[in-house]
Amino acid sequence: MLRWLGLVFISLLLCLHTHAIEATVGYTIFYKPANNGYKPYIETYWQIIPGSLHFTEPETGKIIAKIRTDISFINEEGKTVKEDHYLLQTPAATHIDLAVNQNIIELQRYLLPAGKYKVQLTLTELIDTTSYYSFADSFEITDIAQKPAYSNLQLLDTSYVWNEAQQNLFSKNNMLQIPLCAAFVDSWRRSLFYYSELYYPTAASRPQNKLVQTVSISKKPLENAVFNLKKNDTIAPNTIQAVMPATGKLNIESLPSGNYYLNIVLKENATIVASQSLFFQRINLQPVAVNTPGKTDSFTFEEMQFFDLNSTFVSKYTLPQLKAILKMIKPISNSIEVLTIDNFIAKPDEMYIRYFIYNFWKERNPTDPKAAWDAYTDKVKEVNKRFAAGNMPGYETERGVIYLKYGKPEEMVTVENEQGTEPYEIWSYNTLAHQRTGGMILFYRPGFSFGEYRVLHSNIRGEVRNTGWRSILYKTGRSNTNNNARAEQYFPGNK
Repeated sequence: MLRWLGLVFISLLLCLHTHAIEATVGYTIFYKPANNGYKPYIETYWQIIPGSLHFTEPETGKIIAKIRTDISFINEEGKTVKEDHYLLQTPAATHIDLAVNQNIIELQRYLLPAGKYKVQLTLTELIDTTSYYSFADSFEITDIAQKPAYSNLQLLDTSYVWNEAQQNLFSKNNMLQIPLCAAFVDSWRRSLFYYSELYYPTAASRPQNKLVQTVSISKKPLENAVFNLKKNDTIAPNTIQAVMPATGKLNIESLPSGNYYLNIVLKENATIVASQSLFFQRINLQPVAVNTPGKTDSFTFEEMQFFDLNSTFVSKYTLPQLKAILKMIKPISNSIEVLTIDNFIAKPDEMYIRYFIYNFWKERNPTDPKAAWDAYTDKVKEVNKRFAAGNMPGYETERGVIYLKYGKPEEMVTVENEQGTEPYEIWSYNTLAHQRTGGMILFYRPGFSFGEYRVLHSNIRGEVRNTGWRSILYKTGRSNTNNNARAEQYFPGNK
């Protein structure tokens, strides 16, 4: 098993090409006027990483990929109420470099009655049916009552004025709007673009005063805005329509990494008439200070284009490899990065894990992020060689995590056969940057751990501090001091 794990890790470091489609999927519920009411529909969209496809050249100078698309909507009784099956062909490219750098995004709309549903999407390459991507999620559609309501909020990747006479799948309300396929906003985005629709049924009572529409960003749904990130608009009673687009942007240069909510609220006087919230994640390790002179809210269309990672070092990793990298870098991550890593591990998203890993190393070496990653992999190799235990690679063991976090200790004492104790190790550091002093860590190997050492006690700030370590280290559970134990020389008394 250890040999197998070693081969897996070697393949990771050799950057093997992925053989599965990689994509990111999103959806938004909207409504359209019909028979004095509204019919709901779901707008589904997905973006495919072109580097994950197998391209062919059926005709000279026309390089393409073909993906079979199967999408179905299943109600809570298990019945398929809507399904669609079609072939998606990428635009023909004249060179493979152009093919693997194109932006492949698809959008479809489906009318669905109110109810609870499960959506299932499968993308399968025709040339190799073992190369596929599957997505499934649950959602609920509610009827619009006879009062104002908002559609779901939608994050946009691109938005600009468009002539509706020119047919385009992404056009809406005289705008061309390409949605973000995941609620993830990377550090290169200076503005957050959004879209929603306000529905005002004809049966709803008309307001007597101007309505105020507020879009904001908060830490919890509908709470006060953080960093003063909010925008107010007024709606005069005589301008109210059945469907009113609510679109715009917020400058998020000052918004640091973390989890947030985008909110839209409609008020008449102080009374909330309608509201909606959307959870999203932000990566921004160098936020701009609020009210920094010279900073503006300008944002050009060119700057909004989707950043292509196909030419970077992260493009060659598969999803299992990306998840392994997240675990490798976790020991050297700050608290916000650790939270992001935990979220990604719990709910992997191939595309945005790549963005996170790339920016993680770019923050540490802006001129050559790959060099920073390559240097770190040397440490990971050493950790895997020294601390692998059972089925666990070295970077996941507790000794491996400490080694990656603080580096090689100045002293490592291994005690295997001391009478009356479990096997243990003591690591000693002369200096530690985060506390400007030295520190020590006591590891021990429980009989059930199959060779893995666990952190038992430490005097390093932020690590496990266990004043009852003796009752665990000394066999038979004696809590009294074993004066012959080597550990007492390093951790005397209650140290």
